[in-house]
Amino acid sequence: MSCKAQNTTNETKLKRDDLKKSKLAVDTVAESEKKSAYDFAYQTFMNCDTYEFPKLTSENATERLVKLWKTEKPKVVETCDNYNSTYGKLTKLNLSEILSDKTGYKYFRYKATFSETENIAEIRVYTNSDNKFDGIIIKPKWNNEYSEWNEKTKSE
Repeated sequence: MSCKAQNTTNETKLKRDDLKKSKLAVDTVAESEKKSAYDFAYQTFMNCDTYEFPKLTSENATERLVKLWKTEKPKVVETCDNYNSTYGKLTKLNLSEILSDKTGYKYFRYKATFSETENIAEIRVYTNSDNKFDGIIIKPKWNNEYSEWNEKTKSE
């Protein structure tokens, strides 16, 4: 599943160095930011069976994601159905690392365990410099190395 848009015009114009990710010490990120990102990921995947997804507004998410969350809801539901039938219910979600770039974006990476598989998946939450959600993705297999998400890597 992906609710993460392709690069915006502003991102395209940024220097590659500005988008380079660096790992943050987890204890240097505000507890409220970590809790917010965790709750967003947890509620999204724990509520897959009821389709009661977190409410996104301009207060907690970028306008682009708010719009995408509404228009792509069938895709979110389809992803939930696929994960529920293939991997089972989310049983565990652990923050593994937080990355940041020079634009202020944060990338919260979670190791996710599901009831019907021993594989560890990755759930990733993106926030912008205003700490608003800007995306959420799931990758079926955890990789210790961060890799950019795109349509080609969604099944890795």
